[in-house]
Amino acid sequence: MTKEDPGKNKDDKDQVTGAAGLAKIARGLSDLFNVLADFDRLPRRGRHEKNGVVMDYSFGSRPLRGGADGDAGDEDAPDDGSDATDASARSEMRPRRAAKRSSLEVLEPVTDMFDEPGEILLLFELPGVERKDVRCILDGDILLLEAKTGDRLYRKEMLIEEKLAAAPPHLNLHNGILEVRLTKVS
Repeated sequence: MTKEDPGKNKDDKDQVTGAAGLAKIARGLSDLFNVLADFDRLPRRGRHEKNGVVMDYSFGSRPLRGGADGDAGDEDAPDDGSDATDASARSEMRPRRAAKRSSLEVLEPVTDMFDEPGEILLLFELPGVERKDVRCILDGDILLLEAKTGDRLYRKEMLIEEKLAAAPPHLNLHNGILEVRLTKVS
């Protein structure tokens, strides 16, 4: 039977402070780095067993060595540490595509949401936008707002958690503030 100090809590013996605490943190970080180093030597997809723990994993977007059909191919071939052949194989498999350049600036409008007794009121700041350039769609519980003016596109998707009536949203634009009213189910 062990004798406990009456001033100590049982949870206190698991807490480590000072130099012992820093040493415990350092050991934990060292273990983490070792695990990450192990993953770097593994193929991007597979099964790994270490210390009796089996892990199935798949990570990264790099293709596996071998054919373009996803076959691992020469996975068991010895790795000489050079990634030059992997890099050239990747570039031959898939040509790089650049993103389309666009002069359109996409912005998320400042939004306020008010939960009123019979409806939900949303206010969006859309400076310079005209009513004819506003598109507002309610698809189930997702509200999509898009508004375009000049070289700016305002876009916002919102999840509405309340039960809403099947009625379309009511829109009112005044001085760059769009008011959207969604009717709740009674």
